[in-house]
Amino acid sequence: MLGASNLSRAFPTAVSLALNAFEGPIAIYLAKGHGRSYGKQSICFGRKISGIFQCGIWQALSQENCVPISAWLTDIGNDLAYEEPVTRVLEWVETCVDRLQTLGAQIVLSDLPIEVLRAVSATRYRLMRSVLFPNCRLAWPEMLSRAEQLSQCLNELAKSRKIAIFTGDISWYGWDPIHPRPRHFVDLWSGLLQPFVEQRTPKSQVNDSLLWRTYLHGLRPEQWSQFSIPRRASQPQGRLCDGSTIFLY
Repeated sequence: MLGASNLSRAFPTAVSLALNAFEGPIAIYLAKGHGRSYGKQSICFGRKISGIFQCGIWQALSQENCVPISAWLTDIGNDLAYEEPVTRVLEWVETCVDRLQTLGAQIVLSDLPIEVLRAVSATRYRLMRSVLFPNCRLAWPEMLSRAEQLSQCLNELAKSRKIAIFTGDISWYGWDPIHPRPRHFVDLWSGLLQPFVEQRTPKSQVNDSLLWRTYLHGLRPEQWSQFSIPRRASQPQGRLCDGSTIFLY
């Protein structure tokens, strides 16, 4: 599972659904983090972390003998807020797809919520930008144009590579146009898992307890920096009762 803030927020739900969807024990590899970029180092709330395609998850996966592999690429539009051109963002995503397909992985891309973004006003955008990406100076018409271009490119990539692409429902979003409401995390990840499973997991079977969420959110990635202090954590960070393991990068 690759992504940024949406994956970080829905992490416990995504893991719970994966455990229900696949016969265990399974190994879950994640590269996530608020503000995470696919291709360059990013800083969010004093936490510095590498780009997804440069992190240690790729070396770890190359040493993993278990098959098959299912992979999800989410939060792909994040890099637009770092003013990266569409061509570069697509290049980073394609690099990840290349590496995963070399490993024989089945892949799902998460598309940008374009219909949600089209309903955003310039004032609302400026406010969201000042809170989430204060260094971004792109005007709303340019940002929306880049988002539409990236979405088109992702759909073309999915078609040419014969991989699945998923778009969330417009009703899942509120005032925030890039983060679905928490009550729709199950809907979001059920949809992302759908290409690999025959039926969706009932919401009643999804572990959403405070203990579960606290445990998972307490896991740490292999390498990061907090206020310029380097940090490391051994992997796997999570070991579950059924023998499943969780690796964070």
